[in-house]
Amino acid sequence: MALLDLDHLKKIIGDDPAFIRQVLQIFIRNTPEDMAALTRAVEKGSHEQVSFYAHKLKSAAGAIGYNEAYEDFKVLEGMGKELAPISEIEAHVNKLNAECSVCMVEIEQIMNSL
Repeated sequence: MALLDLDHLKKIIGDDPAFIRQVLQIFIRNTPEDMAALTRAVEKGSHEQVSFYAHKLKSAAGAIGYNEAYEDFKVLEGMGKELAPISEIEAHVNKLNAECSVCMVEIEQIMNSL
């Protein structure tokens, strides 16, 4: 099953392959950096930073139609705001790191097919 709802992205920005590729490239460029910052926030025990990066990643995921991650980042953002135990947040972040790795491969495949 596809992780990305490409139709969602096309509804937002249109069906121009070059522009779709550009938006996906921005996601590929920024997401690893933001995931690393999120991981560092967990390591520091910073609920505020967890919430900040989860919100940022939620928005990016939602914009490209990465709906499962959108929902997961939404939960993580709430966990940060509610000061959930860092061990629970860490487990959630580890799951998202794995999911994002798979998604990056799918995005590369999509970009190559445009």
